[in-house]
Amino acid sequence: MYVWTFEQFTSGTGRGAISDWRRNVLSPARRAVLDTLLRRISKMESWPTGICNPLTGYPGKRELRWTAERVEHRIFGYYGGTKVFVMLIGCTHKGRIYDPPEAFNTMLDRERKLQAGEGELTEYALF
Repeated sequence: MYVWTFEQFTSGTGRGAISDWRRNVLSPARRAVLDTLLRRISKMESWPTGICNPLTGYPGKRELRWTAERVEHRIFGYYGGTKVFVMLIGCTHKGRIYDPPEAFNTMLDRERKLQAGEGELTEYALF
């Protein structure tokens, strides 16, 4: 049924970056839009332009993009293998402002932690 799988950065204490963000930051309506998007794109062979674009200035990094409640949302990550998308951090975007403001630094820090064995990738369960 699903073609793609999603993995998320998980801290040494077992907290999933995207699961926590979804649960603690997103409103119920925004959660529903995220859940629908991920279920929909997980069934596609390839993703159309505009859904997952290269992240300018960060080679190899990409951003999943969607809008909910008139707010632009992003998940920064990268392709982790055949039909695998690794999610490092979720954020909102308006103009040149990201929330959380340190989203880019956190993305890079989490990638460093993965390389150093200070975090791991776990499967992100689709809702």
